Amino acid sequence: MDPFVWSLWENTEPFDLGDSGARPGAWRDQKALFLSKINTPVFLRKPVPFTHYRLQAEVAIPEQVGFVGLVFGARDSQNYELVYLAPEEIQYDPIMNGCMTWQIYNGPRYQKPYSYQTGEWLKLTVEVHPEGAVVYAGEDASPQLVITSLQHGGLPGKIGFWGYLPVYIRNLSVEEIPSHSFPPVDAKASTPGDFITDWMVSEPYTASDQPARIDNWQDVRVEENGTLNINRLYEAGQGTSVQAKSSLTFDADTEATLSIGFSDHLRIWINEAEIYQGDWRWSPPASDGRIRSNHASFPVRWQAGVNTIRAELTNREFFGWGLCVRSESF
Repeated sequence: MDPFVWSLWENTEPFDLGDSGARPGAWRDQKALFLSKINTPVFLRKPVPFTHYRLQAEVAIPEQVGFVGLVFGARDSQNYELVYLAPEEIQYDPIMNGCMTWQIYNGPRYQKPYSYQTGEWLKLTVEVHPEGAVVYAGEDASPQLVITSLQHGGLPGKIGFWGYLPVYIRNLSVEEIPSHSFPPVDAKASTPGDFITDWMVSEPYTASDQPARIDNWQDVRVEENGTLNINRLYEAGQGTSVQAKSSLTFDADTEATLSIGFSDHLRIWINEAEIYQGDWRWSPPASDGRIRSNHASFPVRWQAGVNTIRAELTNREFFGWGLCVRSESF
């Protein structure tokens, strides 16, 4: 089957532009579609008839800051797979409940440093399969990023494109390709053994309506990278909090180091004694807000028997909302 191709500077009728504000423009003498809003997806109205396909477009970031990407596997306008180009990297950033999650999905599984010359046109390609995706940049035959676990499950969904701040995109195409083999991923087995992996998470609340007693909890397992991803559960809202709790059992008193990573605001209690409170969010150049398990560490003494961990996580921004905790015995 021949590829589907859309110039985008004139034939946007097959796309739902929504409130993207996308409009025809030109950059460096090339006609294109211009996007300038924050976190703006545009979807093809009809799903593509392929299971394995190549999604490709020419993209340009005209200023020092901007992000432009390709969308696939969209379940709806609030949940979709996204790969985008930034001036210094290529990032896999699955959108969950309308929120970006790059602060949760960081490191070599999900991002790759890339030296993009701001202002230049670049071909961005994503080869999509149910088991994963492969990302290419320019004419380089070697992939820039191999995504072995799609966070929305690799199910079929709509395709499209995405922008954040001023960007240009042109000549979007999609075509069927042969299947590709990915190594199987066992998320449970790939999580390091010293992470706290199983939690109970409350319903969200705000400071003004915090319940005196929380009765409704759901069992949640961490992501493959050890992070408890709140964005997967709830829509983010500035000032919205959840609580998470877990327990550890020891045969004898045990000395350990507790290491944590989080975004955006955290309070944490061990056996109902508060041991930490802090903020960590995007505030360059001082901080990027990415969740890393070595953000803060402190000694703990686990008691013989059952010990409890309880955390309150509060959302302040829309780039990732979660927590990871590791307990390493001496």
